[in-house]
Amino acid sequence: MQLKIVEPSQRWQFSRAMMEMHHHRKRIFVDRLGWELPSKGSWLEVDEFDNDDAVYIMAVSEDGSSHLGSVRLLPTTAPHMLSTLFAGLCPGGAPAGEDVWEISRLVATPEGADGRNILRIHRLLAMGIVEFGRIRGIERFTLVAESHRMPALLSIGWRVLPLSLPIDSGGCLIEAAEILIDEGTFDHVRRRAGGEGVLDASLGQLRSAA
Repeated sequence: MQLKIVEPSQRWQFSRAMMEMHHHRKRIFVDRLGWELPSKGSWLEVDEFDNDDAVYIMAVSEDGSSHLGSVRLLPTTAPHMLSTLFAGLCPGGAPAGEDVWEISRLVATPEGADGRNILRIHRLLAMGIVEFGRIRGIERFTLVAESHRMPALLSIGWRVLPLSLPIDSGGCLIEAAEILIDEGTFDHVRRRAGGEGVLDASLGQLRSAA
């Protein structure tokens, strides 16, 4: 397994894995979790934030062709989920700026995946997020998540701070949070993942050492 940073200009190089990513998002978020999303009638899950600002960190097979897991990153200097769809979570305004990016659509493939493998993929993606942050000079990542998933975020090794109180959204409690990135964050996340950070900024690649 390897991780790739997929910039907007590079998506064509990962066209098959990108298509699988959107299909897996549909199967997980719409079919399994019942999210009410615009793409409900499609076999792909794509929204307005899958745009030219989005960067993806993607876990792929060794040959780079198959999607195993991914996460979407959005700059907060452009419209993003917490500033538009979920602006009510932070009435005073959520953190934003060149050093703040938003995390969304964290997913692992549903194909034969057990809980242990999904956790491994999520932890490797977390390593990729933190190292991407170090390369880009990012100090904080924001996100919106279901409240019951917050302990899972903490288990990854991130420093997570709440940005809002939980509110009901379609019968589910959600809240906003931020992840702080500092000198010790990567080592802490790496120890939890059991891997080594070998991200090459020029290649946009992080290989699993597990």
